[in-house]
Amino acid sequence: MAASPTKRVEFDRELLDRLRDRRPGMSDRELLESMARMTLGRETLRRIQERNTLSEDEAIELGVKAVHEARRERQAAG
Repeated sequence: MAASPTKRVEFDRELLDRLRDRRPGMSDRELLESMARMTLGRETLRRIQERNTLSEDEAIELGVKAVHEARRERQAAG
């Protein structure tokens, strides 16, 4: 696997120290990459949730249907 290109950045020392306190044993690079991935993941989740236009009742109905279907499949298999 080829190494990813890197870039040097300046980062707030106090913020980095707080990250180090929360996740001891991780390198600075691992800390920053982990935080970047979490942020990107949350943004992706937010965008997906915005596209979901189900009301609460519709979501509950969909969940109930899924549970019933899973039960039918389990009964048919066993």
